[in-house]
Amino acid sequence: MSDLKDYLKAQQKSVDTALNSFLPRAKVRPATIHEAMRYSIFAGGKRLRPILTLAAAEACGGEEEAALPPACAVEIMHTYSLVHDDLPSMDDDDLRRGRPTSHKVYGEGMAVLTGDALLTEAFTILAETPPTKRYPLKEILLEFSICGGSRKLIGGQVLDLEGEGKNLSKAQLVRIHENKTAALLTTSLRLGGMTANATPRQLEALTDFGYNLGLAFQVIDDILDVTQSTEKLGKTAGKDEAVDKATYPSIIGLEKSKKEAQRLTKKSLASLSVFGKKSSRLEEIAHYLLDREY
Repeated sequence: MSDLKDYLKAQQKSVDTALNSFLPRAKVRPATIHEAMRYSIFAGGKRLRPILTLAAAEACGGEEEAALPPACAVEIMHTYSLVHDDLPSMDDDDLRRGRPTSHKVYGEGMAVLTGDALLTEAFTILAETPPTKRYPLKEILLEFSICGGSRKLIGGQVLDLEGEGKNLSKAQLVRIHENKTAALLTTSLRLGGMTANATPRQLEALTDFGYNLGLAFQVIDDILDVTQSTEKLGKTAGKDEAVDKATYPSIIGLEKSKKEAQRLTKKSLASLSVFGKKSSRLEEIAHYLLDREY
């Protein structure tokens, strides 16, 4: 585990360095928007999604340098989604990653523009991805845009908003999160594989791994929301229950949620057999996510 922690720390530093070089400097005019973009990007995230992009490229025999543009792009897309999710018109949250949310610091209008600017910047950075024999830049851009659009990320948020205050089934809850958390984790992995010219079999394995890992990640997040403090989480604890949002513990109970996270993680790991020992980092990350404190 200590080796994994060193690996995660090193990869986080690598991603942060790349993000710093890709994003406009805070003083570039108009300075307020660039300052706000950097405020949310460098708020202390763990960089899970870009690290998965880099680990997927490694599993497929690729180079980190080629995977860094999509790695940064997925982290920026993730951050944009958080900025917008936290808005008063959405989840209305005042705390993110242990700091005041964007709209609390810069105002609601500027936070909307910050999310818009981040998403647009993500495409600019993604365009720097070197194409491979199997995956031209068009395929890479298409992968990313579908993930962020109405069929995935935004569609999932629509279902999430429409589901508040309603008695959702487990199947309806899964539908929400397979289009949000699972979709972005899957795309992070697939983009890493694409930069390494992954075979169709390898890409399918990364897809299955990402889907189940993403759902497991969300189950654990739901568990932590009811078992951990605001200080521990870095965001408002118990917020889902406060706004009557459907979660795994509220639908299937806490103990069954823990078993569901274990089942999904085990299923995700089974997908990696095609890589042999090259998937060791992906396996370690999956176990690390499952073992987050309940």
